[in-house]
Amino acid sequence: MTKFRVLVVDDHSSVRRAMCALLSTEPTLEVVCQAATGEDAVVKAKELSPDLIVLDIGLPGISGVEAAYQILKVSPRSKIIFLSQHDSIQMVEEAMKVGGHAYVTKIDAGSELITAVRSVCEGKLFASKRIRAQGRGVSGLAFHRPS
Repeated sequence: MTKFRVLVVDDHSSVRRAMCALLSTEPTLEVVCQAATGEDAVVKAKELSPDLIVLDIGLPGISGVEAAYQILKVSPRSKIIFLSQHDSIQMVEEAMKVGGHAYVTKIDAGSELITAVRSVCEGKLFASKRIRAQGRGVSGLAFHRPS
């Protein structure tokens, strides 16, 4: 069985631990590293080239959106799953424009993160139910890939 290698990035250690515990329930996933800042995430992504990166948007230093932009320059095959407390369409669109594949609200992470990971691993995009409830499901968002 092929395992997808995952980097978890959040500035709160309790959130990182919870995400790692949740991800470890999925037999196809292996958390290979954690980071607390966007800068550390870029360094770790360059070093490890993880398949998936669960990335908080609200990080100290550079934001998760800026970190994603930089990560995809050094690890272009990595897929970004944004994790955020924000559910505004503007924030989602900004995140997806830099190359995100999924956007999961933190409040829904317990019930939706594994579904988001599975969707991304299958080559699909994913948006949290709070985003979809705003009447602009995944197909209605501006999912652009950087060139």
